[in-house]
Amino acid sequence: MNGTLRLARAELRKLFTTKALPASFAIAIVLAIGSVIIDAMVAGKNGTARLGTDANVYQMLKFGAITCVVMLILGVLAAGSEFRHRTIIPVLLATPHRARIFAVKIAVIAGLGAVFSAVLFGLGLATIVLTLSAHGIHHLPAGVGTLFAGTVISSACFGMIGVALGALTRNTIGAIVAAIVWALFIEQVILATIVPGIEKWLPTAAAIGLTDIPRPAHGLSPTTAGLVLAGYAVALLLAASRTTMRRDLA
Repeated sequence: MNGTLRLARAELRKLFTTKALPASFAIAIVLAIGSVIIDAMVAGKNGTARLGTDANVYQMLKFGAITCVVMLILGVLAAGSEFRHRTIIPVLLATPHRARIFAVKIAVIAGLGAVFSAVLFGLGLATIVLTLSAHGIHHLPAGVGTLFAGTVISSACFGMIGVALGALTRNTIGAIVAAIVWALFIEQVILATIVPGIEKWLPTAAAIGLTDIPRPAHGLSPTTAGLVLAGYAVALLLAASRTTMRRDLA
């Protein structure tokens, strides 16, 4: 247990001593708060929902896309950078248990994703409450808690998916670019056109099902979406774990 805790502390120390983590978190917070302000400014204009309506508040609460992308990138960097720069070798010399090291990395990234998304959602929600209060609006829709839980779950899952991709490819830039191209282009455009109906069972659509109210037409329920996304994370992690256990690091 002490060895596992030391590994977890070491993982956190490595993450927080890199420039990527504070920069990503700062950008994400600015984007989240900025999106709330912009949504409030354009509310009721050009056919958008009026400020304070359920649709308007739900639009402002769509922080999942931000947190999922950030955690995907951090997960890829956490795993891929160590293999790419060979810093995994001294770690293995100190703790020659690949499975434990990999499991701790997954747990740390998943936990970080949950905490970060919870904090960002809280900051965004506080901004929304202050903005609405300034206009004499003092109520929130009933689905706020559901969106909060969905944002936390999806962010943790995307962090784990990032770890799996980083470990599988060892190419951080390639993995990040490929993941973003898959999510924004292949999954949402190509597959949705060629095989209509299958896209809702893919990772990005599952994340949308967790972080968007009202749900997209013909989308998955939050419970099903969570199970689907977790299934992808587990499948990729199993493949990455198998590869990591067998790969020659010399």
